[in-house]
Amino acid sequence: MSSSSPSSSPRSSSPLRIRHLSATEALKIDEELMSPEGGFSIDQLMELAGLSCAQTVFACYPPTEFPNVLVACGPGNQGGDGLVAARHLYHWGYEPTVWYPKEGKRELFQRLKTQLNNLRITFINTEDFQDALGQADVVLDSVFGFSFKGEPREPFKAALQNLCYESRVEFEARRPMPPIISVDIPSSWDVEQGNVSKAFTPSVLVSLTAPKLGSRFFQGRHFLGGRFISEDLEEKYDLRLPDYPGCEHIVEITGARPLEEQEEYMSQQASTNGQGGVGSES
Repeated sequence: MSSSSPSSSPRSSSPLRIRHLSATEALKIDEELMSPEGGFSIDQLMELAGLSCAQTVFACYPPTEFPNVLVACGPGNQGGDGLVAARHLYHWGYEPTVWYPKEGKRELFQRLKTQLNNLRITFINTEDFQDALGQADVVLDSVFGFSFKGEPREPFKAALQNLCYESRVEFEARRPMPPIISVDIPSSWDVEQGNVSKAFTPSVLVSLTAPKLGSRFFQGRHFLGGRFISEDLEEKYDLRLPDYPGCEHIVEITGARPLEEQEEYMSQQASTNGQGGVGSES
């Protein structure tokens, strides 16, 4: 399996600064988007988010080299993004396989699964996850989102452990571990504190709406997706989002740092300068 991927776009020596969101802030923005004033439905947001995820897979791991995509889905909105992505990937020449062990209860999720069934996309059982991982060229992790807390439970716990470093070493003795793309925040990571549970680390992350605080610890390729934020909403939360190129629904933000770090640094500098001024006059 080739491990090559398109080179990153040129970036200046000064890192990009973007507002990184807490779980509470991310939830508030979602609520505003789906309010009467925001005008979006959950179906629309999920479709746009899933499109962003699929575009990230295509940008990093094209179907000519990485045709087999294992899409791991949870029961919530994050899993819905993965189901949408699987449909787009199929139409773009991939052969997606979906692991969806705990289905969402809303009618929306039933329709998304029906769409994939109509395309004859394969759904696998949990006992087949290890074999599917062995056949995959890339994994799309859409299991848990920013609202996840605590430790993962079955049927997700064992599967996610297969992606951890210790399991990867054993796996790679037989076959190279496929690269992993995580949606919004890697599954099992704390949305604000990062990988405190020592879960797996993906090769690529696609943040939705805006990066989450926990992603400041991520060192791989980083993309932003979810091109649905109005200028008014961006200004209200001071998001400082980069421009999306052309008709793309993703933009690379590898190396971006939280705007909060810059604000803290400026505050410390102002405090230091103030103390220095008083000292020079004494």
